[in-house]
Amino acid sequence: MRGRTRTIVSILLLGLPLVLILATVSVIAPPPIAMRTQGHALDISGSPLPAGTPIRTFVDGVNYTTGPFPKDSMAVQNGIGSFAILTVGNSKTPANASDTPSVQEGANLGDLVVYAAGDFTSATGVFQESFVWLPENVTIRDLHLGAASSTPEPVKIAGIVTLPAQGGNQYAFVCNPTGSPVSLADYYLERDAPGSYHGGSLGLTGVAAPISSVRINLTSPSWLTPTGDALKLVYRNPKGGAATGGGQDIVVDRVEFNATRNGTLSWEPGNTILGDAPAPGPGQILQRDGSCTDTNDPRDFSLALEPGIPASGRPTVAIVLPASGQQVPAATMVTFTWTMSDDVFINAYLHVWANVTIGNETIPLVVDQTGVTSVTWTTRDIVATDVVFRVEVQDPFGAHATAFTTFSLTRQSPIALIAAILIAVVLIVFVVFGYRRARKHEEASPSPPPAKPPAAPPVPPQVAPPIGAVLAGGDKKVCPRCHTSVKVEDVTCFFCGYKFTEENATPP
Repeated sequence: MRGRTRTIVSILLLGLPLVLILATVSVIAPPPIAMRTQGHALDISGSPLPAGTPIRTFVDGVNYTTGPFPKDSMAVQNGIGSFAILTVGNSKTPANASDTPSVQEGANLGDLVVYAAGDFTSATGVFQESFVWLPENVTIRDLHLGAASSTPEPVKIAGIVTLPAQGGNQYAFVCNPTGSPVSLADYYLERDAPGSYHGGSLGLTGVAAPISSVRINLTSPSWLTPTGDALKLVYRNPKGGAATGGGQDIVVDRVEFNATRNGTLSWEPGNTILGDAPAPGPGQILQRDGSCTDTNDPRDFSLALEPGIPASGRPTVAIVLPASGQQVPAATMVTFTWTMSDDVFINAYLHVWANVTIGNETIPLVVDQTGVTSVTWTTRDIVATDVVFRVEVQDPFGAHATAFTTFSLTRQSPIALIAAILIAVVLIVFVVFGYRRARKHEEASPSPPPAKPPAAPPVPPQVAPPIGAVLAGGDKKVCPRCHTSVKVEDVTCFFCGYKFTEENATPP
């Protein structure tokens, strides 16, 4: 029984790796079967191309051609122009998601394939025919070269500057290695975008003289991602009769670059089997050699100093706060500041380190950050003298500058603290007292009575006429009791019965 158990355990242990391998294989789709194209390669008049003429297929400027046999040269095989080539596809899962989303390995379903009699490293004829890529498909068709009026010149991307030393827009150079002038209006620059062959374009203008380069303003400081991107030079197909590539625009040159650390070109279709050149840093240009040599290899490009920048000097740095000898409160949050500059680079490219040294302890505050000119630090809760604050600045070419200052950490004495508290208390008491006094005054003051209307002017008193006085006219006299007028000859007042005396009587 024990032996049987050991046998079962051994079988399980030996079979476990096989199960894991099978499980892993089950979730990875097999690579798609390449599309085969075969027939005869002919010039525009229908004559066979010479044996050995290379036949290549391109998608978005990338050569995805292989041969159907190990020793096949992917070229015209005989005097009648026979050829047979394979165009590999991008590996996908059954759900049509890429198996390798960080790099495109071939054509995708439905991509239009450009057929060329060469690899665009030099003057290259392009065939009129263009077929949609389908896995396992066998296309038997003759290929015919397109009209010269629809065939691109071998112009190239000669250089790329993504981080100009003095800031501003990015720029590139396009070279014309031929002995004749080339109209750049027939071309444009284009980027890829995640999931798309068309992530933005920039039309070109002017004429490139023979054996010369033209600087192209990319119109923005961030048209290309400095830490990794793909740039294409595209021929604007005029179409018309016998047009090349089925009339579609043709990528005649492509450059993929990526930073060696924290590179960002890790997405389809930007990153392909073409390989990555190094990304240019601040004040650098990614460029071809003086002859604009192209072999479809990232090693065609190298890094050099950006054209036109001044000779490098040392950066400068000066500490603003803390001032030399300044007393800084302990256990508080403080901000240290400094200024810096460089004769070649803008401040945004300068690398900064800052630290504080207390005795034998060094406390890092800034570690290799670019462009910073201040840092906030919570000071230690100690009393210390001769504390050193140091700032070091380095430009992208490695030139250094250093500044330092000495300050002290202090605490407030108890007497000063008590005095400050007493002053604060007194101020608070005065404020409260003043507030309460004002409130009490407001409560004690009655509301003023409503204003009286202005008094009418006094009516002057009426002056009664003298008793018994004869009124104007001579036929009336005044009763002294009721002050009414009666006839002169009346002895008694008709109204009140008053009897006039003899002396009051008016003689007839």
